[in-house]
Amino acid sequence: MEPLKSLVPFAKWLLRITLGLAVYSIHFSRVLNFDLSSVNWFISTLITLFAVLLLVGGFLKKSKLTVVSGLILFVLSVIMFFLAEPSLSSGILHSTPAAIGFYFMARGNKG
Repeated sequence: MEPLKSLVPFAKWLLRITLGLAVYSIHFSRVLNFDLSSVNWFISTLITLFAVLLLVGGFLKKSKLTVVSGLILFVLSVIMFFLAEPSLSSGILHSTPAAIGFYFMARGNKG
């Protein structure tokens, strides 16, 4: 069976939506608590901001915003992975935004 290459743009939007849902479920409640003394608050705020920018980058013709947002999401998710309590669930939780960020850093908006 051949791959359905015509579905690649739809799959990329599903990745963007999944990233938005993952960031919302992981980081949004921490952002709303507004704790300036916490490193986790700053990182969660940046992850939330760059996840939104990655979504916005999907609407642009040039992929610079998507690539930069993907890079920053990847780096910040890896940092959160090391700051979190070491466990399998924490690894799975932070690997989803990291993997999606890495994908968009590598591919940009190319379909």
